[in-house]
Amino acid sequence: MRRRERRSGWQFSFQVLIPVIVAVVVTAGTAAGFVLWSAAKSDDRALQRQTRLVEHILKQEWDDIASAEQDATGWDEAVTALREGDLDWIDENLGQGIYTTHAPNRIYVLDHALKPIYALRDGGKAPLDTFEADRASVVAVVDALRGVDGDAAIDSYNNGFADGTIPGSTDLGRIEGRPALISAVPVLSWSDAFDVHPSEAFYHVSARFLDRTLAEELMGQYLIDGARFDIAPTPGAAEAVVALDNKAGEPVAWFKWQPDRPGTLLLAETAPAMGIAVLVAGLVIAILMRSLRRSSAALEAERARAEHQALHDPLTGLANRAMFQQRLTQALERLSPGSDPVALLALDLDRFKQVNDTLGHEAGDELLRQVSGRIKALLSDDDTLARLGGDEFVILQAAIKTVNESRRLSEQIISRVSEPYKLAGADVRIGVSIGVALARDAAGDGLDLPARADFALYQAKESGRNQVKLYDELAKERNEAAA
Repeated sequence: MRRRERRSGWQFSFQVLIPVIVAVVVTAGTAAGFVLWSAAKSDDRALQRQTRLVEHILKQEWDDIASAEQDATGWDEAVTALREGDLDWIDENLGQGIYTTHAPNRIYVLDHALKPIYALRDGGKAPLDTFEADRASVVAVVDALRGVDGDAAIDSYNNGFADGTIPGSTDLGRIEGRPALISAVPVLSWSDAFDVHPSEAFYHVSARFLDRTLAEELMGQYLIDGARFDIAPTPGAAEAVVALDNKAGEPVAWFKWQPDRPGTLLLAETAPAMGIAVLVAGLVIAILMRSLRRSSAALEAERARAEHQALHDPLTGLANRAMFQQRLTQALERLSPGSDPVALLALDLDRFKQVNDTLGHEAGDELLRQVSGRIKALLSDDDTLARLGGDEFVILQAAIKTVNESRRLSEQIISRVSEPYKLAGADVRIGVSIGVALARDAAGDGLDLPARADFALYQAKESGRNQVKLYDELAKERNEAAA
């Protein structure tokens, strides 16, 4: 009897227990291998997404300093102060005023011969001879605004063919051996009161160090762990790195950070479950698959959020320039002979700068949000409203029957935007100028559509603002005048 029991026990071991153990070991090994592979892939995908996000953030910093330079120097008063040598006004507005808003580490104002007439270092007015230590890096950036190309850009702005954007030059360089983002713009007239000849232009230069202060700002704003700038390319332990090249393609600095590792975190969290999997394979596999599904959903949601941020304006939630360009390309690709035309409306707010200057940037941001809401309420589901930057908006009507649809929409927008706003306890009124252009043939006029809309917008602003101009009508008038 005992021998039979022992034989039965061995049979059970060989026929049931051992196969179960093998199955558990194989299942656990397969699950462990799958989890390790999934964790590595998740880390790789997270690193790729964060790398794209970091590149986008750094480009945004580049664009912000250039935009700040353009916003600060397009004053008639600045041209007058520079010509009259009013150093007190220059210090208050082109020096301390810009430092208070954007906190660049260096500010210089140079005359047309690139001699300094004003210097600000870390918020304090500095002797002019301090410029000599920074001259090589600064002049390399300013030189891009001089010569034939630079003179042509300034003349284009003076003649009203630059979409109201002051030409500028931005590049990475080294100041006192430290990497810095350097931006320069000529000081030009915002209105037609002055026509600054290229040979007489003054230049405003700002430099922002790529240092711990900026890295900490990025960490706080974008939740990037361990962010730092370095002049050495080799990353530290578990760090990711992105090279920051100047326009000549030469690395000036490297941005390093501790990337998110959702896969590694997931593996650590599921390690106890993997231990149980050796004993209870089925239960552990079920728990693991459910956990993986949740992790996959979280990663997908994170990717969707990153894509949304890449295609939408963070202030208004509208489409940004990238999404607008996608929609415009798609609309033009659908154009064919006999199909409905595509309309592009270029909008520019009138008197927005005065509101921004008098009530502050927070009121200006709130005004942009309210304007966006008013315009969006007037559009159909097929229309695309995008903010290109500042107070510039565009509307893409992918399929309309006649230009009168765009004209009626423009008149509704002008009426609605002109209604008063309540900002900072004050009643504020602004206007909007609109230029409209139609494309009926992608090959014939599709590529020129944005330029035509901008031209019509320029004419609307030149004709008194707060009105709409149609490119087709302007072209007809011009042809009749030439005949």
